[in-house]
Amino acid sequence: MTNRRALFLYAALAASAFVGWRAAADDVAVSTNTPSATIASLQQALIAASRDAAEATVEARYRVLEPSIVATHNLPYVAEFALRRQWASLAEDEKQRFIAAFQRLSVMTYAARFRNVAPDAFRPIEAGQPDASGRVQVTTAIKREGQPDVSFQYLMQQDGGNWTIINIVADGVSDLALKRAEYQRLFASGGISALIAELEQQIQRLERG
Repeated sequence: MTNRRALFLYAALAASAFVGWRAAADDVAVSTNTPSATIASLQQALIAASRDAAEATVEARYRVLEPSIVATHNLPYVAEFALRRQWASLAEDEKQRFIAAFQRLSVMTYAARFRNVAPDAFRPIEAGQPDASGRVQVTTAIKREGQPDVSFQYLMQQDGGNWTIINIVADGVSDLALKRAEYQRLFASGGISALIAELEQQIQRLERG
């Protein structure tokens, strides 16, 4: 299973979540002071980016979503974790190029897949108790008309008072596990340059819609 398939169930559920609603992107506010607030902020950003869904370009949705995605996800951590075995061997400029490509792909994936999200698309947020490492799992779901809900478990980690997402499990499928498998395969076949080139190609495909 490739990471593109993990992107997720998102494509299927995004299309079924729209009821027809316009949101003001300028009204999006981000709070990361609790695990639940972080997920609520992400959901509100996805709803806001659905404004004028039929007319808005992927790039327009990207611009709406980028601040919220960057704030609610610990993308540098996820990028490093996906290449943990090779990370120390990379030069600093290679690390930064990879993180930059990974961040743009992450935001672009949300922009491309969550095109139509209604304000009542999400089920209530439920936050668990911190585990031994201090991480918290937050559970929610997205509704699909005439089909079962798709469940989401967000693994949250606190850093400097901010709670950010470090993994997403959608209907039992771990995004981080898929990323690690795909990125390790690409790195083994062509090193960091081949991996970054593949991420950039994925970005271009998403930009084209």
